[in-house]
Amino acid sequence: MDMSSDIIQFMHNFLESSHIPVHYFTISPHEEDFLEFLRNFDLGLRYHVLGMTKSSERFRQWFFSRVPSVIYIEKDIFLCTYIFLFLPEKQKWLFCGPVLFEEITENRLSVLVDDLELPEEFHASLKYYYEHIPFFPSVDLLKSMFFEFGNMVYGKERFDMKYRDNTDLEIWHYDYKNYLRIPEKPFHNIHVIEARYEAENALIEAVCSCNEAAAIEALTKFHAYLLPQRLPDRLRDMKNYTITFNTHLRKAAERAGVHPIHIDAHSNGTIPRIEQLGSVNQCITFHKKMTHEYCELIRRHSLQNYSVIIRKALTYINTDLCTDLTLNVLAEQLNVNASYLSMLFKKETGMTLTDYVNKLRIEHAGRLLLCTNLPIKSIAQKCGISDIYYFTRLFKRIMGTTPKIFRQNAPHGVHSDLPACKKQ
Repeated sequence: MDMSSDIIQFMHNFLESSHIPVHYFTISPHEEDFLEFLRNFDLGLRYHVLGMTKSSERFRQWFFSRVPSVIYIEKDIFLCTYIFLFLPEKQKWLFCGPVLFEEITENRLSVLVDDLELPEEFHASLKYYYEHIPFFPSVDLLKSMFFEFGNMVYGKERFDMKYRDNTDLEIWHYDYKNYLRIPEKPFHNIHVIEARYEAENALIEAVCSCNEAAAIEALTKFHAYLLPQRLPDRLRDMKNYTITFNTHLRKAAERAGVHPIHIDAHSNGTIPRIEQLGSVNQCITFHKKMTHEYCELIRRHSLQNYSVIIRKALTYINTDLCTDLTLNVLAEQLNVNASYLSMLFKKETGMTLTDYVNKLRIEHAGRLLLCTNLPIKSIAQKCGISDIYYFTRLFKRIMGTTPKIFRQNAPHGVHSDLPACKKQ
């Protein structure tokens, strides 16, 4: 990594630690990522909160008029500041913001709404919006940072720096006022909140159905709507939202027929990972990972198509292969007749209970043979079979070879190819 890359990374880390949104992109009239950015560059204020669905076209024109050798620091009529510049090394544009240099109190917000002649119905939505925007204590400090950044990226006296207050962005002020006065949309803030909940419900339904593509699409729509910042610490606030998101996914898995023991085990491992996240962007990225993982959990453990009795039987079997899993013991545990359990199990799974248990035990034994150096006798015991001779016969019947030969024929280096396994 050269000096310029180090400088860019340093500035990126500084902005991220200050909770200022950072975007890198290539300006293209047709690229979908750029068009999506235009709709959300202000964290959705114009497009989603105020319903200015045509604003992206105006901002497209504004972006195309930017000059690569200029660092732009511009404040819009909503008191939000944006920094925009071209990075020669990356051949991409860097866009930072929105960021506030003054705290928007309740009184300041009321004055702003009056000054902009916005309908009072937008007061609550704008309050949520400003609670979500990062506050930076000194505009002069940020200007100085970017001035030095320009010296190092472009070279001294080889760039210009323009700080403009309500200039280019201000020309659309009257468009906003005229649009917002449309009588048919007096309670647009309510519709925005309803749309956010609709996206959230669509996400839960998609996860419950194990439709990962639809879930990710719904998650993207959900992220387009602003969440009110409830705590002064924005990262802590987003972690709390992420924990709540985990709860929604847990309930989706439960609705999909996954037994609580599997959900609880997965969820308990997720919470510490949330606490280790170091930025708001990491939290948002982790939402996608959580969605994928819960879909995988449902694929592995969903018992939705089984009766309640068989769901419980399968859960008992999968939870502890070492315990006594004979028909009579399970029937007693489930408080049902053994013959009835045997008939129902075969009907719903297509296998006898004994064959199902043996299959799971031998498959588990195969993984242990490949993943560990445990003696075969110890592996048999870990699979709930104390008789090594019976274990060997059963293994050969199901796997087609003996445990010893199965281990010997494993591909070289198989241990390192199975990260879920640990040598014992």
